Amino acid sequence: MTPSKIRERLAESGDRVDVEQFVAALEYVRDDGRRRRPLRRELMGRR
Repeated sequence: MTPSKIRERLAESGDRVDVEQFVAALEYVRDDGRRRRPLRRELMGRR
């Protein structure tokens, strides 16, 4: 689901949800997941 679609759906909820804050949190999680994390074998040394 795109951020635009999420904004539309949350807008329907009225004032119960801070739409911009919610979308910012989702974008933060998405961007964090895009960073490459080392594989376990890289952390432990190649075997």
